[in-house]
Amino acid sequence: MDTPATIKYSQSGQAQVPLDPATGSIIKLHGYEKISIRIGTTKAKQVTVNMGKISGATLSQFFNLPVDQKIHTLNVVGPEMVLWLMGGPANTEEKVQLWVYLH
Repeated sequence: MDTPATIKYSQSGQAQVPLDPATGSIIKLHGYEKISIRIGTTKAKQVTVNMGKISGATLSQFFNLPVDQKIHTLNVVGPEMVLWLMGGPANTEEKVQLWVYLH
């Protein structure tokens, strides 16, 4: 996102990232083979990618990534994806710059 996303951490310090302003947090991966993700400065301790069948009956896999300001590339393993920031300060909000490249 060129504009930093507003991240709202839950009581347990988790936040689902709003990846698509039009549809919400779930993005479609049809036609793509890889995704690359870079998370800017954040108070979160870990990034979790949930990829597979997410809407409706869920069948998906979790991929944990470090928060290290590097680009991480994953093979697409399903039709949908959501992104979580984990280990953030409970019940707080922050602005986070992030990039998700589909290729």
